[in-house]
Amino acid sequence: MKPSKKRIVRILEELSKNFLGEYIHTMVLFFRFYNKFKRSINKKKSYEKFSDELDQINQFEYKITSQNNEDGIINYIFTKVPNNKKFVEIGFGFYENNTLNLIKNNWSGFLIDLHHQENLLFKRLLSFFFPKSKINVITEKITKNNINSILQNNIGNSEIDFFSLDIDGNDYWVLKNMNLQNIKCICLEYNHWIGKNAKKTVPYNENFEFVDNGFFGASLLAFHDMLKQKNFDLIAVESSGTNAFFINNRYSHLFEILDPIKSFKSNPYLYSEDKKSEIFSKIKNHNFVDV
Repeated sequence: MKPSKKRIVRILEELSKNFLGEYIHTMVLFFRFYNKFKRSINKKKSYEKFSDELDQINQFEYKITSQNNEDGIINYIFTKVPNNKKFVEIGFGFYENNTLNLIKNNWSGFLIDLHHQENLLFKRLLSFFFPKSKINVITEKITKNNINSILQNNIGNSEIDFFSLDIDGNDYWVLKNMNLQNIKCICLEYNHWIGKNAKKTVPYNENFEFVDNGFFGASLLAFHDMLKQKNFDLIAVESSGTNAFFINNRYSHLFEILDPIKSFKSNPYLYSEDKKSEIFSKIKNHNFVDV
């Protein structure tokens, strides 16, 4: 889109938001992001790896609509794990997330995020491109105190085949407080800046706001040891050093179980060398807590 057209679209978007009501506003957003969403869901698979220190499962990585190479790992896991094509994803982007490719392949489920306008946009895009999909998009701020009631109210005791969590903050505390017995596979974003040997997380704060300075979430080892106590095993660490996958130990025999220190990956390929140096220099000053 030419710069002049982009400017016009932004002006119309702002006018619709302020004066024309929510329905018209989401229509403006729909037309603005229609092509971006269409390109995203029609992209070809990308098989680029972001690390040389790969486990066997990393050979199955690819990206279509996930942030990195999560799509391929998810697909591989569910060629082996019996499933009913049910998912829950908490924390997502409207054109790039861990379950959009599942939606393309007739999975059903719930997406939960606190950003109301983006959720409305995503619902409108889904209703247009995937009108037969059975997807619920919920606007809610997730806390360690409401997570179980929200899932119970929307899913009951149904099994969740795939559960994805990425809220850039209190992820450790939410998972620690969750009832996980009905979940088969968990994907979560860990904080690679903390390193592979530390068991640390941010202190719980319901008003936590993400800033791109290395202070968010929890280390891979912290997640691993907590989830091990909840009967989950680590089976994949995506090559960009962003997401890790854990499987309910009912299905552990189907996979190679990984050591979180040996399989740790940290490859902040999206950051300049100056930015990486800046973040690493500040890590020791952040108020992480040991767990």
